[in-house]
Amino acid sequence: MAKPKDNKPKSAPDDARVRASRLQFGREELFVLSLPVGLPTELSNLLSPSEAQVVEQVLEGLSNTAIADARNRHPRTVANQLASAYRKLGVGSRSELIGLVRPV
Repeated sequence: MAKPKDNKPKSAPDDARVRASRLQFGREELFVLSLPVGLPTELSNLLSPSEAQVVEQVLEGLSNTAIADARNRHPRTVANQLASAYRKLGVGSRSELIGLVRPV
C-alpha cells in the first residue's frame, strides 16, 4: 500500500511551519497565525489528553473563551481543565505555564 504523500517542504523543519486558526465571534471572524510551540512530551505525559490540548492552545496565545469556542466546550470546562493542568505541572498561572515551556 502506498504511503500518503507528505506535502510539507522537505527543507522546512516542523517547528518552522506557521499554523492558521480561524475563530468566529458572532459575525466577526478572526484569523490567528502562530508558530507551533508544542508541549514537551515529558510534560504532556503528566496530563490527560483534554488538558494537554487546552495547554497547547494556551501556549498558542488563545483565551479560555476562544479555546472553548474552538473545542465546542463551555468556558468553565476549559477553566477547570486548565486548573487541573496547573496543579499537575506545579504552576499557578498562565505566565508560569508559558515560562515552564519557554524559559527566558
